[in-house]
Amino acid sequence: MKRIHLTLLFFGCLQVAIPNFGISQDYKLLPPKGIQIDEAVEESLQKRLREIQTRIQLLSKVSSDSKQWLPDVVIFTRAVDLAISLNGFYKEREVSDAQSLLKMAEDRLEAVAMGKRGIELIAYQAQQAGQTNLLVGGFRSRIDDSVQPYGLVVPSTFLVSPKVPTRMDVWLHGRGDTKTEVAFLTERLNKLGQYAPEQTVVLHPFGRHCNAFKFAGETDVSEAITHVNKLLPIDSNRISIRGFSMGGAGCWHLAVHQPAKWFAANPGAGFVDTLVYQGWTTATPYPLTETRKKLLNWYDVLPWVNNLRNLPTVAYSGEVDKQRQAADRVIETANALGFELDYVVGADMGHRIDPSSAKLIEEKLSDWSDLNGSTPRKSIHFTTYTLRYSQADWLEITGLEEHWSPGTVEAEITSGQSIRVKASGINRFKLDFRESGWPVNATNVTVTINGEKLVVQDWDRAPGMQVAFHREESWKQVEAVDSVLRKRPGLQGPIDDAFCDRFLFVIPGRPAAHGEVQRWIDRELEYAKHRWRTLMRGEIRTVKDSELTQEQIANHHLICFGDFSSNAYLGSVRGGIPINWDSQKITVGEDQYDPSQHALVMCYPNPRNPDKYIVVNSGMTFREFSNVSNSRQIPMLPDWAIIDVAAPEDGIFAGAVIADGFFDEQWQVQP
Repeated sequence: MKRIHLTLLFFGCLQVAIPNFGISQDYKLLPPKGIQIDEAVEESLQKRLREIQTRIQLLSKVSSDSKQWLPDVVIFTRAVDLAISLNGFYKEREVSDAQSLLKMAEDRLEAVAMGKRGIELIAYQAQQAGQTNLLVGGFRSRIDDSVQPYGLVVPSTFLVSPKVPTRMDVWLHGRGDTKTEVAFLTERLNKLGQYAPEQTVVLHPFGRHCNAFKFAGETDVSEAITHVNKLLPIDSNRISIRGFSMGGAGCWHLAVHQPAKWFAANPGAGFVDTLVYQGWTTATPYPLTETRKKLLNWYDVLPWVNNLRNLPTVAYSGEVDKQRQAADRVIETANALGFELDYVVGADMGHRIDPSSAKLIEEKLSDWSDLNGSTPRKSIHFTTYTLRYSQADWLEITGLEEHWSPGTVEAEITSGQSIRVKASGINRFKLDFRESGWPVNATNVTVTINGEKLVVQDWDRAPGMQVAFHREESWKQVEAVDSVLRKRPGLQGPIDDAFCDRFLFVIPGRPAAHGEVQRWIDRELEYAKHRWRTLMRGEIRTVKDSELTQEQIANHHLICFGDFSSNAYLGSVRGGIPINWDSQKITVGEDQYDPSQHALVMCYPNPRNPDKYIVVNSGMTFREFSNVSNSRQIPMLPDWAIIDVAAPEDGIFAGAVIADGFFDEQWQVQP
């Protein structure tokens, strides 16, 4: 039986004023408003900035390799530009810091003209030989083409003779609401940091400022590592993940989700969930539906703790630190699962690391760094709740029975030609030994899956076995790559996943069918652009629906605003989407909604390019309510939702959420 849903207001939790821009004024701003600087000083700073930007443009026009050096110069000018345009000066001395950064931009332009590139360019103003060098560089984000900064701590010997692959520690910084680009770059040029081990490069990612290295911040960590690997001879088998406070939370998250990427993890303090950390165990400030409970499994750490079996980990807490609960709860969970983690507790320490604990921790990491693990590793224990995190070394889970419920694989090489696999909650997986070249002879390899014995055939003649499996009534080897529409790694939802990789806003050429809905769409479009620039420190790229190119369709997640009649691209693909929206009704399965006061938000594989998402009427789904704590920066909407646009925007949702849900594993509406 079909049901027509009209206005339904179930929120009584927070009443807030709604400015025209769609930002709730009752919540903390992130970043906060800066101080007022002298008008003449600001004008002088802007004048110098424009002059340098003009020089950059002129030099890039005559340079054949400007893509290589531009980010290492633009990090300085962009930092100052954002501080001016977003009212982002927080201390008087930051104005002189900005002048210093512009001077560095000028110096680097001179170095570029002299032919310096890469590590020579960013080390152009390095300290004297024999000292540790504090450097800053930049890379162009694949997400939005913005230039993002990072810091490096590099022993001077590496700059003279960078030949031997070396260990690299990735250090995730703590929260600082006012530590935007000017403050970050200034600090990285002047402070060594918590740890600077000998003969070790330390990478300090910016991580989009203040998001606990989640979402785009997570992508930036990966891109920064890749970028530095091109500058210095980093040993890919000796990269650790470390951090404290907000950085500790980021370290916990990256350790459990990517356990085979690091040789060690060293999280300190932070948080490992939302509900307990926020004190919401008895009541939440918004309805905690079953859908929202499932979404907690994206960034809550405890459901993923089993993955730390694969990763040497030493946790740290101050004895009297309120954030000690993070490590305590992980250690307790690991013990309940039957394994132990190293744990250092600083005696009488609050929210800081004491020297004796730091020394002990560094000794452990040094020992682990010196170990030569077997290649390939003999066993893997991997659990995932979403195919966004699908891989651990030579194992990749490619199909879950149901997203947000655990899929677990225990895989072990039992001999030179056989592997034993125990799997639950999954229906597809791959084994890929190209990196190790195992086995030497990839014929007649036996893979036993839940007791079912299969003699498998390698996919090609390249060194290292590659093979995939799927389960119907029994497990079978996949004979050919299929193109069936289903949730798979990189295309599994929810909405926020689209903003972790390259995306493009598609602007409608016509108004929506209903005025109130159009006003809501206008507000949400501007809100999404503003939120991305201020919080994620990025650049929104837009295109009109009538001007969208095949190249853009092929290479971007498309973030389309409008209804199915106002946005020409949405109209062109509506036949391939299982939700219909016309002037009379919005139809989701057996349910219908009044389109005069309701709007659809969703993500779905783009029918014209199923390798990318199409997102409808949404930016990131966590709003001003999350600004108080990074633990609140979580996905707030699943794959689709119906929003009552007549209900007030409250800083938590863009309006009353009338209905929402996940598509099933075949991307269809669930009953």
